[in-house]
Amino acid sequence: MRRSISFVLILLVSAILFNACKSNSTSPQPPASSGNYFPNGDGTNYKYSVTKTDSTGNTASGTRSTTFLGTTVLAGVTYQNEIDTISFGNFSASSTSLFLKTASGVEFAIDTAGLSETIPDSMKQYIQLDAALKVFQFPFQDGQSWPVFNMSLKFGAISFNLVSVTAYYQGMEPVTLNLTSGTVTDNAAKVKYVLTLTVPDLTNPLATPKTYTYTAFAWLVNNIGVVQMQGNGTIMDAFTGGGIHFSDTTATVMQSLVSYNIK
Repeated sequence: MRRSISFVLILLVSAILFNACKSNSTSPQPPASSGNYFPNGDGTNYKYSVTKTDSTGNTASGTRSTTFLGTTVLAGVTYQNEIDTISFGNFSASSTSLFLKTASGVEFAIDTAGLSETIPDSMKQYIQLDAALKVFQFPFQDGQSWPVFNMSLKFGAISFNLVSVTAYYQGMEPVTLNLTSGTVTDNAAKVKYVLTLTVPDLTNPLATPKTYTYTAFAWLVNNIGVVQMQGNGTIMDAFTGGGIHFSDTTATVMQSLVSYNIK
């Protein structure tokens, strides 16, 4: 299963189109951090402790296990498989995502075919979306930012982004990890993700759309990979096999590495 996008976005686009029918670049900087921040050898695996707090303040604790195992060919491109298993008490769910690592970064495939099947043929021409989540861009550089994902609507004079995610490299900082083998402190590359959701006023299509932003962070250690993630559940789910959805935008998630095996 590739990463999916919630059906709520399709309803949003449909409403926009219905109402519409009625009416400086920066110079490159030297790398601030180089190294292997995403080891991807086949069989590499991680286990994280997970704490999730929903909009009512209820907190649940569990684990996430991630394994890179095998490959899948999609549209002529060979992707690696990332198998994620989330467990909370008696509940457990697994998903498989497809990712591609190159010298310039890491990206995850998005299920654009599945999304396309849910959109009426008459609407498909108005929607443009990226085919991948560009989660990391290498090498990390001071002041660096990059587009992770964008979904836009273009219909006549109406043109704006429905959903966009942008990443910002925040520099290096020490991170303490409570591993099963003992507590260690490492320097980690910190990345900030900002998801922006644009929602128009369906009663007045000419009014300025409302904008909502959600934030999350990831920390990566050289020769280990992602050691922590923390922030808004909408972004966290997108990066851990759950897809992009907005059912509870106030949920927060914390994931911290407890064990790993690099192949």
